Amino acid sequence: MKKKTRKISTTLTLTFSLIIIGSFFVMFIFNTLVVPYYYSAKMEHKVASVMASIQQSPNDSKQLELLENEQQVTIVTYPLDGASLDDFNEGLSLNLNRKQIALNRFWVTQETLEQLQSTSQPIQRSFDQGKQKSSFLVEMMVIDDTFFLVGVSTVNFSETAELINSFNFISLSLTLVLIIFMIYISVRKITDPLVDLKKVAEEITALTFVTTENIPANEIGELAVSINKMSYALATYQNNLLAKNNRLKQFTADLTHELKTPIALIKAYSSGIEDGLDDGTYLDTILQQAQRLNEIVDQMLDYAKLEQQHSLQKVPLQLSKIWKQTLQEQESLMKKESILLLEAETDRPLSLIEADPLLLKRAFDNLLTNSIKYTTDKEIQVSWRETNEFVELSISNQTSLPSDFDVEKLWEAFYVHEKSRNKNLSGTGLGLSIVQSIMNEHGFDIEARLVNKTLIFNLHFYKQTNLITEH
Repeated sequence: MKKKTRKISTTLTLTFSLIIIGSFFVMFIFNTLVVPYYYSAKMEHKVASVMASIQQSPNDSKQLELLENEQQVTIVTYPLDGASLDDFNEGLSLNLNRKQIALNRFWVTQETLEQLQSTSQPIQRSFDQGKQKSSFLVEMMVIDDTFFLVGVSTVNFSETAELINSFNFISLSLTLVLIIFMIYISVRKITDPLVDLKKVAEEITALTFVTTENIPANEIGELAVSINKMSYALATYQNNLLAKNNRLKQFTADLTHELKTPIALIKAYSSGIEDGLDDGTYLDTILQQAQRLNEIVDQMLDYAKLEQQHSLQKVPLQLSKIWKQTLQEQESLMKKESILLLEAETDRPLSLIEADPLLLKRAFDNLLTNSIKYTTDKEIQVSWRETNEFVELSISNQTSLPSDFDVEKLWEAFYVHEKSRNKNLSGTGLGLSIVQSIMNEHGFDIEARLVNKTLIFNLHFYKQTNLITEH
């Protein structure tokens, strides 16, 4: 059963809304249940602290007046001179009226007076004023036969809290609607890029490697950049894979064609020997074709190894030394074919290059062999050049290729661009493909140009900054 999904914007909006509603609900409960008790405790502490200050200097009238003004309380005193309880309460009420405190319900009982006279501790009382919806909180104490009273008017906070909650409910309901709307808009700004990324991911899944232009300046933007990079990398990988598949198909077709000719010749000449048609050359032809098959297989194995090779045995080396070794090995062949090699000398030693010496030697062999096979004027020109970034080797020779020839075909496996000038030096068409593979494996560049019937190969060997020049 497929799990039901919900949009992130809906989830976040509901989550934030429930948090806000829960906060409002907690505030209502707090106003109703906690705040009244807190208010009463604060008022009780207030009158108690004023009475404690009075005990330190009960006869200082200026101090009493200062406490009244600072603490916003009412302080009255009345001497206990043996007057009746009625006279005492009437006098106390009169003193309160003088301080603009009019109370409907206020009476100090005889029991309270006796208790105050028998102890040195103050007593707190709260007198409910009925319809006035307020109370008068007092703390009373007898000091040196003088009755001291500290009072403060308090409201009926339960009703006040109810009124406040009613008002808050209306105002906060309107505010909640506005907040939820703003949350939804804000969440959409966050989730819209995610929706775009979801569409991009679906396209990538379908092997359509698109990218997104909606890149916000936050973590989602960083994710979008990463997905764009991934899409580009996958597209590049797919293109390379398709190109390799196409090359493999072409390689297989070319290999089949190359193998088919010598096999057919071997079969035909072998049949001729069986039929007694041999004129003395059939066996030589069979051996030549068998040798060609061997060369094709060897070159094919070398090419396959290069395509599959993952690690190089790189060491610092001097290119000119590898090149001289190649010339020494090919010297006898060049003399036999009367090939003249013209090499320009460099002004100073070349910088060291980090490369696999065996593979680099193979590349030089193939390039030089290619020039020996196809030069039309029996000359090969070689030159060296060095820049801050690379060492360049240039090899060129005259050729019979037409001016409109596509030099990119030279890198195709089994492509023989022209007939060899020497019947003993036939080619398989894999030599230049192997050279290109070796250069690519090292991260070096090679290009071919055809200028006025001259075929030029330029090889760029990039230098390592940590290598020094060999002197």
